[in-house]
Amino acid sequence: MAASRLLFSLCTALAVAAAAAAATDTLKQGDSLTAPATLVSSPSGVFELGFHAPDPARPARLYLCVWYRDTQPRTVAWVANRVNAAAAAAPSLTLTAGGELRVLDGAAKDGARMLWSSNTTTRAAPRGGYEAVIQDSGSLQVRDVDGTVIWDSFWHPSDTMLSGMRISVNAEVRAQVRGPPERMLFTSWASDTDPSPGRFALGLDPANPSQAFIWRDGNVPFWRSGQWTGLNFVGIPYRPLYVYGYKQGNDPILGMYFTYTATNTSLQRFVVAPDGRDVCYMVKKSTQEWETVWVQPSNECERYGACGSNAICTVVQDGKAKCTCMKGFKPKLADEWNAGNRSQGCVRNPPLDCQVNKTGDGFLSIPNVKWPDFSYWVSGVTDEYGCMNTCQQNCSCGAYVYMTQLTGCLHWGNELMDVHQFQAGGYALNLKLPASELGSHIAVWKIAAIASAVVLFVLLACLFLWWKRGRNIKDAVHRSWRRSRRSSTRSQQSAGMLDISHSIPFDDETEDGKNHELKVLSLDRIKAATGSFSESNKLGEGGFGPVYMEHYLVEKK
Repeated sequence: MAASRLLFSLCTALAVAAAAAAATDTLKQGDSLTAPATLVSSPSGVFELGFHAPDPARPARLYLCVWYRDTQPRTVAWVANRVNAAAAAAPSLTLTAGGELRVLDGAAKDGARMLWSSNTTTRAAPRGGYEAVIQDSGSLQVRDVDGTVIWDSFWHPSDTMLSGMRISVNAEVRAQVRGPPERMLFTSWASDTDPSPGRFALGLDPANPSQAFIWRDGNVPFWRSGQWTGLNFVGIPYRPLYVYGYKQGNDPILGMYFTYTATNTSLQRFVVAPDGRDVCYMVKKSTQEWETVWVQPSNECERYGACGSNAICTVVQDGKAKCTCMKGFKPKLADEWNAGNRSQGCVRNPPLDCQVNKTGDGFLSIPNVKWPDFSYWVSGVTDEYGCMNTCQQNCSCGAYVYMTQLTGCLHWGNELMDVHQFQAGGYALNLKLPASELGSHIAVWKIAAIASAVVLFVLLACLFLWWKRGRNIKDAVHRSWRRSRRSSTRSQQSAGMLDISHSIPFDDETEDGKNHELKVLSLDRIKAATGSFSESNKLGEGGFGPVYMEHYLVEKK
């Protein structure tokens, strides 16, 4: 009995060792991979490469695929020959001397028809040649023996975005290719069981690569992520994608790009579904089954331009869209708008003041929105006032936003397309309006400007009155002194007058080019001259006390 158990254990170990030895992650130059053989990623065996029939009803239609090895049902992440399915019972994958991958409808030695190729050529094979390797990330790479990659399936995705991908406008190229640059697009399957290219594709906007689009039928916008702020996309406030590891970068050849890195150990993938939705799936570790954790678009307002231009879309019951013209706008076609067709959007009513040669345009802040499409970055602006001022001076500017060290200054024209207002989250948009439309919504910056002007005026008025009063007092003192001077030249001082002990030069006033002198008098003399400081002789009051008119007592000779 013990011998039987030992023999069974030995046989099991040998079987596992044989399977491990048979499984490889590499296809050498000149070799072929023929169905039903596969390549298994190393070291963890997460992905498998081989020929697969996605449609159980059509098992003869085979495609070269990369799929998750341990999830059920089989989940395909990449397909090579999407346009041309193999009809032969044993299609093959080969790697040429020039480093090009080819899928053949049969064996290479039989001259089988080529169904797909990686479309790369090199001048000469390096010493040691090329090899194709399937990675644990799901990437199928062609590289030389030194590890230099000349082609990667991550640069040419199907419908699935995997952790580690670098997403750019055009596909990355490290070898000579035939034809024009290839757009990097995630293209849906035609159906759940047909991997041929479908109607929807996700990619970065060539005109503004800071946002992603899903297009229908090639170039019709279906969904838009909104601009990247440096932290997240403005159109995805509830389950921000940065939680799942999106980061922005710049490459001298590729330009702006995004990298996606899963933030936990669970398997994650984004898939452009046949109906145009972008769906994020995550594997439940307990069951190894996929669950949906995020979907866009999930309501009517998340579909591109649901309310046309210059209108705000808000979600009401059952995900339906409620369209409202922005303040200062009216429906472009009122009858169609009232009938439920909002595709033509809204137009300004009344026009901006600058459009009728007036001044007074201001801005109204609209909170919690996905910024409109067609933004453009304004260089040389370092603060919000500068961003606002440049928009105000440009009559073609219809709105602006400013975010320090993130987006900087963004402007829009007078067609504000695809604005979705959320119940919470999102960002503010500063909408330009004529003065007649601001009303009680007058912008904070204008209130601050008015308040500052009022405070400055009051301060200047106070300074002027203080200066004016000081001048009046000084003039009164000088007039009194002149009268005193004239009287003293006509008479001698009375007997009770104190003789002058000294004189003080008075340099502020001159008469005939000579300085006056200010005499020092006794208190009794001053009391006599002012009538004991009588109120009837009081001229005024200054910083040094009251000022009195003096009646000189002339001593008769």
